[in-house]
Amino acid sequence: MRTILILLDGLGDRSSEVLGGKTPLEYSKTPNLDKLAEKGMTGLMVPYKDGIPLGTEVAHFLLWGYSLNDFPGRGVIEALGEDMGMEDNAIYLRASLGFVKYDEKGYYVRDRRTKNMPLEDIRKLIDSLPNFVEGYEFKLKYSYDVHFILKIKEENGWISDKISDSDPFYKDRHVMKVSPVNELCKNDIEYRKAESTCNALNKYLLKCHKILENHDINIKRKRKQKQPANFLLTKWAGKYKTVPPFKEKWGMNGIIIANSAVFKGLSKLLKMDYMAIGDFENAVNTGINLMDYDFVHIHTKETDEAAHTKNPMNKVKVIEKIDKYLAPLLNINLDENLIVITADHSTPSVGSLIHSGESVPIVVVGKNVRFDDVKEFNEIACSKGHLRIFSKDLMNVILNYTDRALLYGLRSGSSVLKYIPNDNDVEHLKE
Repeated sequence: MRTILILLDGLGDRSSEVLGGKTPLEYSKTPNLDKLAEKGMTGLMVPYKDGIPLGTEVAHFLLWGYSLNDFPGRGVIEALGEDMGMEDNAIYLRASLGFVKYDEKGYYVRDRRTKNMPLEDIRKLIDSLPNFVEGYEFKLKYSYDVHFILKIKEENGWISDKISDSDPFYKDRHVMKVSPVNELCKNDIEYRKAESTCNALNKYLLKCHKILENHDINIKRKRKQKQPANFLLTKWAGKYKTVPPFKEKWGMNGIIIANSAVFKGLSKLLKMDYMAIGDFENAVNTGINLMDYDFVHIHTKETDEAAHTKNPMNKVKVIEKIDKYLAPLLNINLDENLIVITADHSTPSVGSLIHSGESVPIVVVGKNVRFDDVKEFNEIACSKGHLRIFSKDLMNVILNYTDRALLYGLRSGSSVLKYIPNDNDVEHLKE
C-alpha cells in the first residue's frame, strides 16, 4: 500500500480577533479537507515538545522518524541543497548580507537582509572578501537574494560546528559574538576546537565588515540613501554526518515533491528522490500518479508564507485555494493508498513569533483506519479526534496502517527493523 503525505507547511495557527476568535484554518471554507476528515481518523500531532517552535528542516527530520542527535544542522542541509560537496574537515553555515550601524553596544542590525541589491554588485562585494583567516579557509557560495552558504575549512580537522550564531534573527538586536555552545561540546577537545573556530569566524566577520563598509559599491549606495550591505550575518552551523537512508530505515521507496533547497538537501541526506515542483496543484496531481514509490511526500510552503505576512486573512485565502487542489484525493482508491494530511509546525499569523509551539491537526484516511466522529479539519475540531501523537511517531503509524509494521521483538536480519522486510532483502540460510 502506498502512502501519500500532504504537508501544509506552517498550517497550525492561533485564534485571531480579526477572525472572530477562530484560527485561519477554522475560519476557512475547506469542503475537501472536511470530507477527508469525515472519511478518516483525525487528531493532533505535537511536532517535538509542547510549546517548542521548530524550523521546517528540523520538523521534517523528526516527522520522518529521525533523532535530533543525528541532525547535522541546517547549514549542511542547505549546502547539500546547493549541490555543495561535503568534507569532513569543514563546517557549513547560512550567511546573509545585512545592514548594520555601530553604537555603544556594538553593531545594531538595521536590516538582516539588505534590500534591492543587484546580483552584479553582490558578486563584486563577495569577491572582495578574504579567503583565509587564522589558518581557516572561508568560501562563500551564492544561493539567492543576499544569501550564501559559508564553508569554513581547516585542513587538519581542528574545527567544530558547536558554535553560536552571529545573526540575532529577531528585530531590534545587535550582532552577536560567535561563541562555543557549552551544552553541545561533549569534552574539552571539542570545546577547544569550537573556541578556535569562533575566534577565526569572529575575526573574519570583522574583516569583512571593514572591507564592505569601505567598498565603492556601498559608499555609492549610501550617497543615494540606499541601504549598504556592510555585514555578513551567520547562523545554523553544521557538520556533515551520515544517517540511515529513508528506505533502509522504513522499507519504503520515497520521493519528496517540493520547491526549495532545504528539501533538495534533505532528500540528498536521506537518499530519497526529489522532484522540484513549485505549483501545488501540479504537485498533487503529479504525486497521485507516481506509482513507483511507496511513500510520496508533497509539500507546499504557501501556508507558512501567508502566515508570515501577519495578516490572518491572507492565510485564509491560501488555505481555501489549497483546499480546491486537494479534490483529486477524494477519488483515490483507499484499498491501495493511505492519505495523511498534516503540518510540520504552527506559524502564527498574529503576534510576534515567527513559528510557535502549538500542536498541528492531522487526518489519516485509508482502508485500515478507524473512523471518528470529526467532520471538519481544523485545530479545534481535530482536538476531538482519536489521534494524539508526536511527530516522531508518525512513520510508525504509517507502517501500521499500510500493514508494513513488523511485530515488536522479531529480528529479521542483522539490523533491528520496524518494517516487514521483503524476502529478497534478507540473507537466506543455505547448505
